Amino acid sequence: MGVLEKEKARQVAERNNLQLTSFEKIPWKITSIYMVVGLFWIALSDKILLYLVSDPHHYRIMQTYKGWFYVFITGILLFVLIYNQMQKLKESRHRLLMSYEELESSYEELIAMESELEENYNSLKKQQIVLTETEEKYRLIVEGSNENIWDFNKQTGTMMFSRTKEMLGYDEEEIGNTYEGWKSLVHPDDFLTAKKAEEQHSIGNVPYYYCEYRMKEKKGDYRWVQSRGKVARDKDGNVLRMAGSHLDVTGQKKMMMEMYDMAFYDKLTKLGNRTLFYDHLKKVLLSHQRKNKQFALLIVDLDDFKRINDTRGHLVGDEMLKQVARRFEGIANNGEIVARSGGDEFFLLKPRIDSLIEVEELALDVLKSFETPFTIEESEFFIGASIGIAVYPDDGDDRDTLIQHADVAMNEAKAGGKNKYRFFDQNIRERVATWMEKEKDLRYAIQREEFLVYYQPILDLSTSQICGAEALIRWNHPTEGILSPFHFIDIAEETGQILPIGQWVMETVLKHQRDWKDSKGTSLMVSVNISPVQFKRQDISEWIEKLIHYYEMDPQYLHIEITENVAMENMHHSVKVLEKIRNLGVKVALDDFGTGYSSLNYLRALPLDILKIDKAFISQLEKNKKEAAIVRQIINMAHELNLKVTAEGVEEIEQINILKLFGCENVQGYFYYKPMAEKDFRKIV
Repeated sequence: MGVLEKEKARQVAERNNLQLTSFEKIPWKITSIYMVVGLFWIALSDKILLYLVSDPHHYRIMQTYKGWFYVFITGILLFVLIYNQMQKLKESRHRLLMSYEELESSYEELIAMESELEENYNSLKKQQIVLTETEEKYRLIVEGSNENIWDFNKQTGTMMFSRTKEMLGYDEEEIGNTYEGWKSLVHPDDFLTAKKAEEQHSIGNVPYYYCEYRMKEKKGDYRWVQSRGKVARDKDGNVLRMAGSHLDVTGQKKMMMEMYDMAFYDKLTKLGNRTLFYDHLKKVLLSHQRKNKQFALLIVDLDDFKRINDTRGHLVGDEMLKQVARRFEGIANNGEIVARSGGDEFFLLKPRIDSLIEVEELALDVLKSFETPFTIEESEFFIGASIGIAVYPDDGDDRDTLIQHADVAMNEAKAGGKNKYRFFDQNIRERVATWMEKEKDLRYAIQREEFLVYYQPILDLSTSQICGAEALIRWNHPTEGILSPFHFIDIAEETGQILPIGQWVMETVLKHQRDWKDSKGTSLMVSVNISPVQFKRQDISEWIEKLIHYYEMDPQYLHIEITENVAMENMHHSVKVLEKIRNLGVKVALDDFGTGYSSLNYLRALPLDILKIDKAFISQLEKNKKEAAIVRQIINMAHELNLKVTAEGVEEIEQINILKLFGCENVQGYFYYKPMAEKDFRKIV
């Protein structure tokens, strides 16, 4: 039974007891009053009557009247008493009924209140359970996450950041729970940044507080912390407190810094890379455009670095690049910017110049830095550098033009003997203009059918009979006439047009060979030069094989020529590609031997068939005994390696006699034939 039910039962019992008690007392009250009145009447009425009436007859009559009067008086008294009691009883009953009704109403209200209270209690109980679960989830989330909650009371100056202290290795009591305690851990260089971010949020300029700064660990190192928070305000908008979290972002910061270094710095030399240099150059350009000031751009390219890199290995080459970078940094002590462009090329930017003498002095300092040998692995190495210089705004007013002109000037310096510097000037400008015009014409040369294939016969020295020919491209320029490769091949390689040109040459040669076979019934060997760009193709052997099959060519009549420099650029690639080409039945010739590395080691490694001696050795053959001795050794070495030898540039009968004596198999040169058009070559074979 509920509390309210028990209370109702108690009140009903009290009401019934009250009614019974009231009914029990009424007879007693009436009887008591009647007896008191009767006693007083008996005791006093006779005495009063005797005092008033002395006549016995009258006395008896008065006695009778007295009796009737007593009955009348007592009747009235009983009526009044009973009536009054009944009225009181009625009123009591009425009040009791009213009270009962009020009690019933109150009881119903209490029942309703009890039901409502029970519902509220159950609701509160559920909310308490949800709140407990939420608090538990929040606690687990906070404890399970890397974020450390902090709370700063601006009114009292207290700041709670226990988990942050724990993250940094401090015990709770080592650092006070105050703003000053927090401040003591923030890196001095970062505090003003954090303070400013806090103020910006406090005054409402930003919706949230956000800042990244460093905090000191107990062991002395600093950790990067990402701090977020939000203020609580009073009704007037005044800041009461700020709460938020600290997140350790040291790992992310380190990763971002590494990514930044990867994006903007050269991994090997630690210098800025091309991207960072371009950014610096852009800023300098904008600044100098407004101020109308000059600055200089220098491109430094190491001379003969490839030789050292290839012969001594990449570790030595890498160490040399690092030492070069340190020397350049030592030179750049007046605001110059140094960067590695790539490979063995560097940028130097001198942002402020008053005269060209300053630029010349800088270039001379760079060249002078190479006078001291580079010591690597207890060996000394000497290299030089070629420098091209472009000056803003005379040599260009944008990034690409300045770099292009500095690069052209550098190539001029290299072509002029290396270890020199060269300013971009009017002469170079005219050559660049010619180069650009020729580049434009070159793009349409194939479409206009302006290219020609010339053939220079190759003779068997033992019979003086034509045994083949070397295919040589010519350009029938619309205004300049027949041009040799010297005038356009570099442009073709730099612009990538060498690939379609090389495709055209190979297909044209195979067409000619097919025509010769059809018309004369015999096949003739033709040797085709492969450019460095073509040779870098991963599918070059597949390309050659496809063309051979398409033109139904016997592969033994096709020779491929590459230079020493091309072969040595990537020995692994060269060996792999040349083996595939030879497996097709195509023979491989090493062209211009003696002008490059001329190393016996790579001759042993490369899969070759023919060695072609450069005309530089042949031209002095009959006049210079040393040259003759060198040629003899080359031929003997080639024969030891089972290679046939072709001598290029033969122009004198004496040269032919000496080559016969040395055992050279084949020759080509002006003594026999100059390069000729296909229609003329067809006539002599």
